[in-house]
Amino acid sequence: MLLGGVGQVWAPQSLYKLPQQPAYIESATGPVAANLLVVQALENLFGWNHQDGAGGWAQQVGEGFWRLPRWNPASGLEQSEFLTDNWYPITPGQTYTQSFYLRHDGKEARFQITFFTNTGHHPVPTQMEPVAPGVWRLWASYTAQEGDHSLRAIDFFNAGGDWRYLEVGWAKLEVGSSPSAFSWGQTGERSLSWRLEWWLGMMLLGFLVLQGGGVLKQLVPSWMAGALLLGMGIHLGYALWQLGSPPYEGFRPPGLTPQPNLLGHTAVMLAGLVWLLGGSRWGGAALAVSGLLIWVTGSRAAFWGWLLLLGIWWWGLGRWRWSMLGVLVGGAFLLAWQPEWLGRLSQATTLDSSAQSRLVIWQVAIRAFLEYPWTGVGFGNFPVYYQIHRPHGALEAITGHAHNLWLHLLAEGGGLALLGFLVWLGGVLGWLIRLRAGRVLALVAVALVLGLFDFSFFFAGVYYTLLLALGFYISRFDSFLQDRHKIP
Repeated sequence: MLLGGVGQVWAPQSLYKLPQQPAYIESATGPVAANLLVVQALENLFGWNHQDGAGGWAQQVGEGFWRLPRWNPASGLEQSEFLTDNWYPITPGQTYTQSFYLRHDGKEARFQITFFTNTGHHPVPTQMEPVAPGVWRLWASYTAQEGDHSLRAIDFFNAGGDWRYLEVGWAKLEVGSSPSAFSWGQTGERSLSWRLEWWLGMMLLGFLVLQGGGVLKQLVPSWMAGALLLGMGIHLGYALWQLGSPPYEGFRPPGLTPQPNLLGHTAVMLAGLVWLLGGSRWGGAALAVSGLLIWVTGSRAAFWGWLLLLGIWWWGLGRWRWSMLGVLVGGAFLLAWQPEWLGRLSQATTLDSSAQSRLVIWQVAIRAFLEYPWTGVGFGNFPVYYQIHRPHGALEAITGHAHNLWLHLLAEGGGLALLGFLVWLGGVLGWLIRLRAGRVLALVAVALVLGLFDFSFFFAGVYYTLLLALGFYISRFDSFLQDRHKIP
């Protein structure tokens, strides 16, 4: 807690270097409505036409402006629309105004702002007012209709002129029927209080869960294993329902978790806890259910963790392991013969677009660490740093984390947070080795394998399951610990 907390105090307070507003940008002389656009809204600005789709990404040119070519650089076809792919919630009956400042290299230029909601395009009359030599402010208003719940902004059509390129800057989306003075929107950066609360809270809650593991020894372990397995089965049924339900059609089922990978990671960790509590038979049943859950979610990182746990469980069967080997080998040959049965898991070793995007994310995470080696960019701030530093044309425009436990800790917490984590992990491993707690060590190994491809270690389904297993095992040797290893 101390190492990670101190690092956050020293971490940068802001990752954005906001440009100074030119003199012609309207200054605040009265009430100013909040800007609903995020600060980096224009960084994802691009052109579009029906033949090419997206192309001609904006290039930053200074003074808060981004330059867009009139023609697609690859095909030479004229762009019919310029937009960002950022969506914002709106309320039916509420009036909204889009505005931005514009420069171009021609004598005449015409544009029309469109309010593109989840129900389609809504082109509206657009005002284009000169504010300085060669600079105009464009704005338009729209009242959200019944059924509108989200808006893509900024978005406008090319209506002609003799210009070759245009430059867009100082964009704003606000509630109201006319534009007010420009103001910056949310940066998405986390405050120091939030960052400290997250890190210290994770440590303190983890400590409480660890203590709760001692309560498990007062119950019948096999009953607990059965209860967990029953819960996994119910969750599998719910995920299978999602798989065939129209609202989830085309999506990987997340179950009751925020997203599918977290469901898969939780499933493999719970299988390890059931094995610890109930023994090999309960563990085998839990591995089967968790395997089905991982198949439903298509989580490839969870699949690798599941294979590791399966191998350790098989080795722990003792004299029965060789009789079970035939079943496992037969299943492996069957899946090799019909790999399509694995679904998305058959791509576990392929470098597809998802894997390639993670390589880019890892590069940005390494850059964040090299820029702030001791403190990182601050917990919760890597998505913002990625938005600022992602390469042009990156497969993922946004990301919630670095998809790697170690790189994420280095990027957001720097060397101090990683050192704190390693001290904690070293202490845990030391206890487990001295206690010869092989099954809990296996669960730690699985959690670390999952961490190679995701940042799920600090998700409750992984973190708390591991701590419950650790607390349960330590509590079985409390008398031994009191005599030989005093816990401070």
